[in-house]
Amino acid sequence: QWAEMEQRVADYFVVAGLTEPSSPLEDPLPRAPPPPPPITDVTVLLRSQGEEPPPGYTCVETTPTGLSADLNCGGLMAPQVFLCYRRGRDKPPLTDLGVLYEWKERLKPGCALVQTTPGGRVASISGNTPQRIYISYRRATRGQQHSLALTDICVIQPSKGETTPHTYCKVDRNLNSTMWGTPVYLCYKKSVAKTNTLAYKAGLFSRYPEQDHSSFPLPESVPLFCLPMGACLEVWPRDTHPSLPVFSTFVLTAASGEKVYGAAIQFYELFPLECLNEQQRLKLGLGSKTSSTLNICLLSHWPFFDAFRKFLTFLYRYSISGPHALPIEKHISHFMHKVPFPSPQRPRILVQLSPHDSLILSQPVSSPLPLRYSTFHILIS
Repeated sequence: QWAEMEQRVADYFVVAGLTEPSSPLEDPLPRAPPPPPPITDVTVLLRSQGEEPPPGYTCVETTPTGLSADLNCGGLMAPQVFLCYRRGRDKPPLTDLGVLYEWKERLKPGCALVQTTPGGRVASISGNTPQRIYISYRRATRGQQHSLALTDICVIQPSKGETTPHTYCKVDRNLNSTMWGTPVYLCYKKSVAKTNTLAYKAGLFSRYPEQDHSSFPLPESVPLFCLPMGACLEVWPRDTHPSLPVFSTFVLTAASGEKVYGAAIQFYELFPLECLNEQQRLKLGLGSKTSSTLNICLLSHWPFFDAFRKFLTFLYRYSISGPHALPIEKHISHFMHKVPFPSPQRPRILVQLSPHDSLILSQPVSSPLPLRYSTFHILIS
């Protein structure tokens, strides 16, 4: 049996993900309320001109201690100016806020200005003075998800004893340039812009070969190791592009005590909206693009992690491009059955996956220590 294993580069190829009988992943802790959507837009409101917040916008009316959040607070003959913001998941969120002194600096690359109010007036905060002050912002690029974004905004008056709230960033530019005005500063909080997510226990989507090896049956726990956080359904804005695949490794201990190495690559694919039931639609929200996590994995008695990473990455790229002359199953079966195991006579095996993709399998070194991705100084310290 051991001789049979020695001749196999990989024992199994599996795909784990959301399957028909998948059950919701149980959370041992009480689930916290879902975080609010990130901030996608800001605007400046001239309250003294009768302007009101646009639909969907929230006006920052007061400071953390209940003082007026008027950006011209205390100024003589100055208009009342308030900051408003909108939350949502329909566009990339804002990632930074700033204050631009127009007469002394230029706008930073990648930033934009709040130039007009909801009523079409100039959105300068400086009131009646000729030196204009604008709110600036930076927006996340399209296709980004799970990135830092603005999740809260506040206004503080340090001269009245207020300090920057915990975990907030302070924009170190006084917004109030009016005579006799109270210094006013803008603060914001950044957090990971999490999407609406439902997690399910990962199941075995497909496998190759379909029959177990007599010397090594496929462990039932493989889907759990492939997707330890579960197979997730996530909602993104419609124009979001999937993130790059993530490579990971794990080690299983078989019933006989032998080590089995797993190399996996996790990615997202579109999930048909018609496959969602009513309860899932309510929890995820409608009108957005839904994606699910999938994981393709190789199991082997040998830690050919570099080679496995290149092969799995090739399969992922192959699956999202095309059409191709050969089905993807041909590449999998060829790698599993036709690629020779490295030997003393042939210690390095070159595998040509395509005219532009190749990998090398090197003969494993007999060692009780892991061969790759180890910090040996920890073991000997």
